[in-house]
Amino acid sequence: MKETYMNKKDILSTEGIKKYLDCNCEIHYEQEVTSTNSCLVQLANTNIKEGYVLVCSSQTKGKGRTGHSFYSPSQSGVYLSVLLRPDKSPMETTNITPMAAVAACEAIEKIKDVHPQIKWINDIFVNQKKVCGILTEASINTEKKCMDYVVLGIGFNVYEPQSGFPHDLKDIAGSIFDEEIEDGKNKLVAYFINSFFHYYSNWNRKDYYQAYKDRCMILNKKVLIKENNHFKEVFAKDINENFELIIVDEGSQRIVNSGEVHINAKFIS
Repeated sequence: MKETYMNKKDILSTEGIKKYLDCNCEIHYEQEVTSTNSCLVQLANTNIKEGYVLVCSSQTKGKGRTGHSFYSPSQSGVYLSVLLRPDKSPMETTNITPMAAVAACEAIEKIKDVHPQIKWINDIFVNQKKVCGILTEASINTEKKCMDYVVLGIGFNVYEPQSGFPHDLKDIAGSIFDEEIEDGKNKLVAYFINSFFHYYSNWNRKDYYQAYKDRCMILNKKVLIKENNHFKEVFAKDINENFELIIVDEGSQRIVNSGEVHINAKFIS
């Protein structure tokens, strides 16, 4: 029988997160919301300051990339969004997603002796299973050619759901922990925020670039890339400093700056 992870020693809370936080963020915890990203996008148009973090234990309408939903069951996961107001160009702010990917890996590594890997550009895998997804949404001030705000959303599969993952996810999704960790959720949130804001506040150092490449699971491999609604096999050669993927396609090298990439067919949905 699977162990349940409810109201034992891993209870997510605002005060629990703050115990491990070493940066100045405003943490707001809710048991359940529709989507942390959607809620924060609404708040972003008010005078809420950068560093506001909305954390929840369940989402009823969790959002993934390219219109997909993000499975967000109660108790087993942690879902959060961070409001950012970077004084950067729209092109520069694309670095926020890889920053977050490295920070997510570092947060996991700080709690568990594993080596998380990044599937370009925004998914985190442990033992070949996806345990974390990242979604950034932004508003651009076209007159000033700068950002009004960026909402960084991230969801962690901390434990396997009590009833297991749904049929369409069971071969893809995994959990970070096999058993309950004391304060695991609070630590994971705080360590992620600490690591992310370390890179965010030292934007030009780019020390997260090599960390990202070192963890990228698709480099020097044949992958399937989705272009024009069709998947095509290419060779993933490298990632440049703009976090664009350099591929070899039918003998020619080219750069891809967005899209869906999979290592094998089982991850295609």
